[in-house]
Amino acid sequence: MLDTVEKDRLKTLEQAFELFNETSVQLTHAYDALQRQVAELQKQLAASDSEKKRVAERLSLLLTLLPAGVIVLNAQHQIAEMNPSAQAILGADALGRNWDVVVMNVFLVSNDAGELITHDEVVYQLSQTDLQQGLGKILLIQDVTSARQLQEHMSRHQRLSSMGEMAASLAHQIRTPLASALLYVSQMNSAHLDDAKREKFVHKALASLHHLEALVKDMLQYAKGGKGSEKKIALPELFLHLAQSVETQVSRSNSVIEFKPVLPGLVVLGDLDALITALQNLIGNAIDIVGQQARIEVMVNVLPGYKVDIVVSDQGPGISADRLEKVFEPFYTSRAKGTGLGLAVVRAIAEAHNGEAWVKSIPGYGSRFGIRLPLIDAKGVA
Repeated sequence: MLDTVEKDRLKTLEQAFELFNETSVQLTHAYDALQRQVAELQKQLAASDSEKKRVAERLSLLLTLLPAGVIVLNAQHQIAEMNPSAQAILGADALGRNWDVVVMNVFLVSNDAGELITHDEVVYQLSQTDLQQGLGKILLIQDVTSARQLQEHMSRHQRLSSMGEMAASLAHQIRTPLASALLYVSQMNSAHLDDAKREKFVHKALASLHHLEALVKDMLQYAKGGKGSEKKIALPELFLHLAQSVETQVSRSNSVIEFKPVLPGLVVLGDLDALITALQNLIGNAIDIVGQQARIEVMVNVLPGYKVDIVVSDQGPGISADRLEKVFEPFYTSRAKGTGLGLAVVRAIAEAHNGEAWVKSIPGYGSRFGIRLPLIDAKGVA
């Protein structure tokens, strides 16, 4: 009986030992497989680290050689990093400083088109992207001076090309008032001419000469491109000069012009004479359309985005929808005595000042012409 029990116990132990051996073998195989996986993962990790290092080195080399400036701002809007090109533009001491302060110190003008202009008239284009979780921004700043100059040359070429295409029309427009002036002047020496007729001929001759003067002035202004200098212009000062320059024109047509009060501190950057010419053309256009006893209103509207509209309104017959799209085109005019350049000059001057010209009109309810310009603050930053 004891032998049987002992045999059973030994058999059970043998089975347990076999099971233990099988489990040990399985664990050994699993451990070996795990070791192989770990070795493979380490190999992949090493390759990944090596690739990351290569990519980091390439990016670092690219940022070093990149002609554009790359700037990293932290959450406090301070310059945390910048590449050599950015350092050459901003200076080595810009690192760690507030970006807005650096812009004020380095650049003369910053406009809403993302352009930064230095005191030496070098133009940089600024673009930016936000980092995730509000950790800051990455800025890209690149020199676009050559592109801007090329654009201006192309614009000038287009204007000259337009003038060349319309040379015959201009010759006709010049010849007609010139012939009229010569005819009236030639009659003044007649012995049979009384004082009343002589005065009438003088008036007509002067009117023809004034028309010639306006034509030549518009041609020169259009060819020049609308901007000769760049100075700070306070809008109240602009209105004062404008009122003086149109006084004779308004009086001669028995018209009434009202200049609405301008808020103090509104300043634009540009050419005072050019802006006066543009606004003179708008006022003259209103008088020509309405005729005698025109009622004209000139005002300034401040817009969001640090812009301003200088608006000239009249109570004339208005402009039909099919003509609205053409009024700013060169040599387009619906008046027999029009030069066809007045409103084209307005647009050229507005665009030369980084702005735009616009018109709104409803037939029978008058017209509103405007020049939209960027404002600058006291430090010359838009």
